[in-house]
Amino acid sequence: MDKLTQFLERERSEVIHLSKQIFNHPELGLQEQFASSIMCEYLQSRGFTVTKGVGGLPTSYIASFEEGEGGYHIAFCAEYDALPEIGHACGHHLIGMASVAAGVMLAERLKEEGIPFRVSVIGTPDEEGTGGKIDLIHEGVFNDVDLAMMFHPGFSTEIHVQSLAFHSFEFIFHGQTAHAASEPWEGRNALDGVIQTFNAINALRQHVKPDVRIHGIIKEGGLATNIIPERAIAEFCVRSQDNVYLEKLVEKIKNCAKGAALSTGTELEIKKIGHSYEAMKSNRVLGDVFQESLDELHFIDPSQYEEGMGSIDMGNVSNVVPAIHPVLSLTDQFVPGHTVEFAEMCNTDQAYETMLLAANAMALTGLKVMKNMGLQNKIRSEFLGNIK
Repeated sequence: MDKLTQFLERERSEVIHLSKQIFNHPELGLQEQFASSIMCEYLQSRGFTVTKGVGGLPTSYIASFEEGEGGYHIAFCAEYDALPEIGHACGHHLIGMASVAAGVMLAERLKEEGIPFRVSVIGTPDEEGTGGKIDLIHEGVFNDVDLAMMFHPGFSTEIHVQSLAFHSFEFIFHGQTAHAASEPWEGRNALDGVIQTFNAINALRQHVKPDVRIHGIIKEGGLATNIIPERAIAEFCVRSQDNVYLEKLVEKIKNCAKGAALSTGTELEIKKIGHSYEAMKSNRVLGDVFQESLDELHFIDPSQYEEGMGSIDMGNVSNVVPAIHPVLSLTDQFVPGHTVEFAEMCNTDQAYETMLLAANAMALTGLKVMKNMGLQNKIRSEFLGNIK
């Protein structure tokens, strides 16, 4: 632990500098050319072999340091996309550089152990959009990874993070135009189909589990009040903490739209939007090691509030390899993410110190796992039980 801390002290100014640069150059998902480039340059300068554009994503990368053959493979997931208009209001500049620093620290320390190993930093773009990690999973990037880690800043601290699985859909209703005053009976109102869908889903809310979230908007609803709308579109996002229950719920939501189409004489088209996010299966054995590492580094938790659950593409990763996604608080105030206030907080001295602490804790966690085959087996055993 002392050697890891000493190495981090040597690197701290450079790591903070790079994180601030990313903060000051916010880029939307799949456009993160600047952030991806400076991360890759830093990793290459520290001896990592870098491959850019993995999984067919222009701003993704995998940077690996390997010694020997057949060694245990630990990956740190780096995020670096920003939000429209408000920039890094989710702290991805902290997430990305924490993972980069953890990877470099762990590789430097393991070179002294004389054991085969592989440490990777996987650049995962567009977390706020379609979920870049899911594309990388589909392309096999995580196939030979033994475990994956990352951290997230917040206004509360939670080690064993849970998340909501979700699906998004467009319900497109096709009707028939008519003059709304002189011959309305000749029309079939597509907007009525959308409205009846909302009504049916609102009636369904009483009969779903407490963790379920259903939220929707009307994207199109007609062109003029004196024309019966021939086209209307509603978009819905459906979330649940249970992957299996969510699939059943999605069918009920679709049936609400189908019933609305039948009752209004319209035709329904259903389009899936983006990837489906799976609920996070945080590996408790690995999370407990991370908590132990935090304690050894004398982390003082400032948080006074609890955060609710959102959806993260790390949930999909946790369903293919053992993974953790701990949240560390930056504050004792209630400052929700995806706000201007949270972005400002993520650019404070406290935020960068928490980033370095998270990097140190992840590297120390990786070192403990790498040197303990019994711990590796426990992590794997829990993972297999979770996904069964």
